[in-house]
Amino acid sequence: MSKIAFIGVGNMASAIIFGITSSDTPVLWEDIILFDKFTAQYDKFGDKPYVTAESAKQAAELADCVILATKPQNFPEVLSELSDVPDIEKKLIITIAAGITTETVSRALGGARVVRVLPNTPMLIGMGVTAACRNCLVSDEDFEYAISLFRPSGSVTVIDESEMNRIISVTSSSPAYVFGFIKAICDGATAQGLDGEALTACVCDMVIGSATLMKKSYLESGKTADQQISTVASKGGTTERAMASLAADGFDDMIRRAMQACTDRADELSRG
Repeated sequence: MSKIAFIGVGNMASAIIFGITSSDTPVLWEDIILFDKFTAQYDKFGDKPYVTAESAKQAAELADCVILATKPQNFPEVLSELSDVPDIEKKLIITIAAGITTETVSRALGGARVVRVLPNTPMLIGMGVTAACRNCLVSDEDFEYAISLFRPSGSVTVIDESEMNRIISVTSSSPAYVFGFIKAICDGATAQGLDGEALTACVCDMVIGSATLMKKSYLESGKTADQQISTVASKGGTTERAMASLAADGFDDMIRRAMQACTDRADELSRG
């Protein structure tokens, strides 16, 4: 497929665009068509030879593949506009909105082929995680093409659509939990008389190093999170006391409740 239209050009769309134009098998800038109501979004691409459209409809008309990157709340309006595009059902549609099913998009667009993906914000630095699924109309070839657009910006995991709303809380919304955890540690440092703000980079390095160690140990030897904790929390030591405090405050249950709230909201969006 040669022409790709992005309807909505926020952070996620920008990460995809920068990824596919700098990968080993790059998409040409002149084959990228952009539409966003806020045209200032185009400024981040400088003088690259991309194409801009006057409407979502025009962008889709010019493209072979259409990436819907608008907010879930705007989907009814966008889908209504795109339903008037001639032969829209022949174009490959990729949606990155939380809670919007392939059935909803396909039905609105006359039985279109739809790939649904859930990327996350670390895509902005090429370290994203994207979950992907498809409806039954998408061929293996088209699905491989669709997910190839996300690989330059991180890893891709393919799951069944029945799991998509639940995976949001695991890989898509979860960077916010991590950011909140980092903030809590920095605030805790401040409460103890340290300069928490100045320690932000240090705390980020700690999180990156801890996650990298856990991933490496898990992939190489299957070492679990509990086993990793035991290597840090020696009996009677400071870490054991800290972990006991987290357990007493319901740390694990707090995370589970947050994840369930995330999934509940995705289910609400799916129901419209």
